[in-house]
Amino acid sequence: MIHDVLTVARKEWLEILDQLLRFKRGGWSVLVVILFLGVISPLQLGASWLTSPLMFFYWPLLTTSMTSTLIADSIAGERERHTLETLLASRLPDAAIVMGKILAAVLYGFTFATINLAIGWIVVNVRHFEGHLLTMPLSRIAAVFSLIAAGSFFIAGIGVFVSLRAATVRQAQQTFGIIILLLMMAPVLFAQLTTADFQVKVLATVGTLGVEALAFRIAAVIGALAVVLDVAAVQRFRRGKLALD
Repeated sequence: MIHDVLTVARKEWLEILDQLLRFKRGGWSVLVVILFLGVISPLQLGASWLTSPLMFFYWPLLTTSMTSTLIADSIAGERERHTLETLLASRLPDAAIVMGKILAAVLYGFTFATINLAIGWIVVNVRHFEGHLLTMPLSRIAAVFSLIAAGSFFIAGIGVFVSLRAATVRQAQQTFGIIILLLMMAPVLFAQLTTADFQVKVLATVGTLGVEALAFRIAAVIGALAVVLDVAAVQRFRRGKLALD
């Protein structure tokens, strides 16, 4: 099973690399993103780029967005390109196909964040080098990547369901955009639907725990939801029940 999952993930990655390395197919956009997130943003924020609490929202949000673009294409794209029949005719188990696509999408977002963070760290140190390297605490790095991993698997689980029901990639992306918008509005709805006293208690709890401890706890909750969603997605993907057109 693991070999089959890696086979599907490798196929997805070869398609991603083929697209990223061709400027006419949108590869230039990657350079623009790296220039903005990995160079301009660290230059503007300076050394605070390494310690800002915004990293706990900024990078998980960006990474899950990157994951969503790939997972929306996972089934709908195969159907639109008329390659789903070939994929289903292979010896690959249903579960391996879904898990391979989820793994590829999550690794895509993970790689995106890692490369930009590494470039940003180099830029900050080159710009503000004073005889020693500026670093980020390992606990903070672990907390950020815990949120990134949990959020990416969570979004990937939702994405499989959206992609399964969409006739085209555009339809899948539109539906996914609405879902992500609603998820992003959750904090606003929380503020609107709860009393001021309750919000004060929540903020006091956050202050007591610390941002990193809170990030680990949120990642644990989202990770548990992601496991449920991903398992359900694997159960939902079955040959004979999929619309090929």
